Amino acid sequence: MILRTPTRSHVPKWVLGSPLILFAAIFVAYPVYQGIQTGFYGLSLQNPETLFTGLDNFGTVLTDPGFLAAAKFTVLFAVAVTVVETVLGFGLALLVNRDFPGKKVFFTMLLVPIMVAPALLGVMFRLLLNGDIGLVPAVLRTVGLDVSLFAPNTVVQLLVLLDILQWTPFAFLIMYAGLQSFPTDVLEAAQVDGAGRLRILRSIIAPIMKPIIFAALFLRLIDALRTFDVIYVLTAGGPGTKTTTMSIYIYKTAFESGQFGLAAAASTIVMLVLLPFVPLFVRRIANPDGKAR
Repeated sequence: MILRTPTRSHVPKWVLGSPLILFAAIFVAYPVYQGIQTGFYGLSLQNPETLFTGLDNFGTVLTDPGFLAAAKFTVLFAVAVTVVETVLGFGLALLVNRDFPGKKVFFTMLLVPIMVAPALLGVMFRLLLNGDIGLVPAVLRTVGLDVSLFAPNTVVQLLVLLDILQWTPFAFLIMYAGLQSFPTDVLEAAQVDGAGRLRILRSIIAPIMKPIIFAALFLRLIDALRTFDVIYVLTAGGPGTKTTTMSIYIYKTAFESGQFGLAAAASTIVMLVLLPFVPLFVRRIANPDGKAR
């Protein structure tokens, strides 16, 4: 009996990836191209004719105090919530990674905020925090704290707290998945050698988890920089423009002011600022130690 080795099929690599390439071209590349192109035209509801304006829209956006204020608030907000959520997510992952009574219930409850649509969560927060009918202000008044949660001096801290409550489970889930795939033999060897919990965390867990921590940090930062739903539902960027993020600024410029060219220019500027960080992220994940290869 003669056994024949099956012939290897030589299928070009681009054929295997063609569905994804086609999807990206239709739903990513083309809309991005159209957005960039619109930024060079003075397209608006007041002037529907597509008049070429060159770099005028970009100059107008970059010198607009509203754009600069939105950019500053967005960066500060994103950095603050990302750092806190990553630290809390890592701590919760370490906690849930061990067995304790009620672990499954705690795990399930922890993931509830990221299972709810952000806009719906914003509506829920708005009802809970409403000064007239909200549960939270009512509880605060019973203990003698009659404060307006949406006042200019408290609204930013409130939004930061709500974002932390909403998205810490996302960072936790990434960290927990990393800890679940952690090599247990390394931990057992360290415990046999007499290493304490703090030493194991600092010298073993943290270095091995570094790529996963960085991935969670990067993903949350990018998502926080484009935050829109909850803040828009709660404050619509107010009071005034105090909580206006870049996404809200672009939305209002396009759909409230009708300046589509300016909105497209602002979107392009944001994209060009964030784009260089993508290869840095990929390189960091591929080579977490930063060593040349």
